[in-house]
Amino acid sequence: MTREELEAFRKAYQKAAKKSVKAKNGKGRAIDEQSDWVWFDRESIQQILDMTDPKEGGIKIYLGQYDKKNINMLPKEMREKHDYVGKVSLALVACNKTKEEFEDIYSDTLVDSEKDLKSQRSDGGISPLNAGNVCPPICKP
Repeated sequence: MTREELEAFRKAYQKAAKKSVKAKNGKGRAIDEQSDWVWFDRESIQQILDMTDPKEGGIKIYLGQYDKKNINMLPKEMREKHDYVGKVSLALVACNKTKEEFEDIYSDTLVDSEKDLKSQRSDGGISPLNAGNVCPPICKP
């Protein structure tokens, strides 16, 4: 997920879900059941934490929503992308707490695509991290 993709993801959420407007799925029908949870693997979370300060670092969690315009940010390996349209999800961003703010850390570092395809941003970096397992549609390991 790039900075631009993160903003598009957040805007879709702010436009619909944050204001309790029923989201529409890929077929244009209102979603009856919104996301229940999102799962991220430990290794991906650790990669993000490793980018932060050991004492002042952490993870900022952004709420967002997939729509027809931003659904392509999901990795190619994610099956049935149209099932994610209208679903609320999370983006994890490496972050350091300073005296003035919580400062997001964006990565341009490539991750080993053989190791974990889901931990990659669409442009190959690691932070922000998107593409956790969203339930529904993915509710089984």
